[in-house]
Amino acid sequence: MFKTLLGAAAIAAFTATAAIAQEDYPSDTVRIIVPYSPGGVTDFYARLIAPELQEAWGQTVVVENKPGSGSLVGAMEVGRAEPDGHTLLLGSYGLLSNQILLPDSPYDPESIDPVYLLGRGANMLVISGEFEHDTLDSLTEYAKANPGQLRIASSGIGASPHIAALMWADRAGTEFLHIPYQGTAPAMTDVLAGRVDGIFDGISGMANVRAGRTKALAIAAERRHPEAPDVPTFREKGIDLVFGSFFGFFVPTGTPQEVQDKIFTTIAEIARRPDIDEQLVKRGLDTAPRTEAEFEAFMSSELAELQRLSDEGKLSK
Repeated sequence: MFKTLLGAAAIAAFTATAAIAQEDYPSDTVRIIVPYSPGGVTDFYARLIAPELQEAWGQTVVVENKPGSGSLVGAMEVGRAEPDGHTLLLGSYGLLSNQILLPDSPYDPESIDPVYLLGRGANMLVISGEFEHDTLDSLTEYAKANPGQLRIASSGIGASPHIAALMWADRAGTEFLHIPYQGTAPAMTDVLAGRVDGIFDGISGMANVRAGRTKALAIAAERRHPEAPDVPTFREKGIDLVFGSFFGFFVPTGTPQEVQDKIFTTIAEIARRPDIDEQLVKRGLDTAPRTEAEFEAFMSSELAELQRLSDEGKLSK
């Protein structure tokens, strides 16, 4: 009887403490770590959400760029942070792929927990406007005739543009020269300047296409995107490739669930507002609502697929 009463008292105390933790959160500045350089799509999403969080919470919310090692430098900083919800990570595909591509990295994937999946996108192959090829067929023929000469940029080793390029090369039976950068912005700068030939970008890259600075050859989606109706899918061109990145918020492992719930609820309320959702969808994200558990299950499924590709020798730096 004494143990039962003690257990009940302990549960009541824990519940009260948890409620206080949620009520008081956030009690200080909240940092959103972006593991890529400023100016890229991940950075855009962080700076879109940050001021809305600041208004909702009544606390300063700052975005800090921590590029390096295909997003792992920023992830490690968040993983080492105090698990109190005041340090968030806005991460993407590199968090998964680099577990396999960089197995000796000091990054511990168990050091962060997924909280809110902002959305999923589809990668689109774009090439420099100065490059001579105008179609996917022409580019593929060039790559086959000149193995390793086609220069494909990415936002970092293991980032979704890198993985998309690997999958395209595997399915098309060709090779390319991978040139990784510390973020989409510097990579795109060199694509625009013609210093590299192309990149697998998100649908947000259509702004450069419309301006004639780049050419979009195909999109790795189930169907054509309404923001790019003239861009064929890879499947239309005979290549079975459907692939894209994800963008989601993470916290250090050990962050109280009640705090995670408040983060989830607040971001969900912001992201589902028509004005914010329009910005996300315009840049190619599928923003269908997903629970925290669904986000975690999605990551596990994607990691298993990457492991399969690695085991078959189709995933490399």
